[in-house]
Amino acid sequence: MKRILPFALILALPGCSLGALMQPPATYANATVLDERAALLVESLYQAAARIVLTRHDIRPYSPEALARVKQADRKAYDAVLIARTLYRTGNAAQYDDALDAAKEAIAALLALIGE
Repeated sequence: MKRILPFALILALPGCSLGALMQPPATYANATVLDERAALLVESLYQAAARIVLTRHDIRPYSPEALARVKQADRKAYDAVLIARTLYRTGNAAQYDDALDAAKEAIAALLALIGE
């Protein structure tokens, strides 16, 4: 009786769908691979953007005012990438997509400063 009671309680829960819990492993594996690729893409985008900005500075140095804006944009982009990486590692799917979008926007803002 003690062994049957937990199963009876699970089945008695209203609105509980065991079908949603019993997805094939490929469903979860595919989502994980896509999340991993998105994280790697954002990190690679940031690294490329940082190299472009540094190369531009080597060719034609930024003015002190522009350099301050570039440093601020670089810090914001780097922090956004770190947040996305942290959310991926902790499995926080609810905020992960938003963090990826924020990181891409911050990287685009950094790249927009190349012409200054």
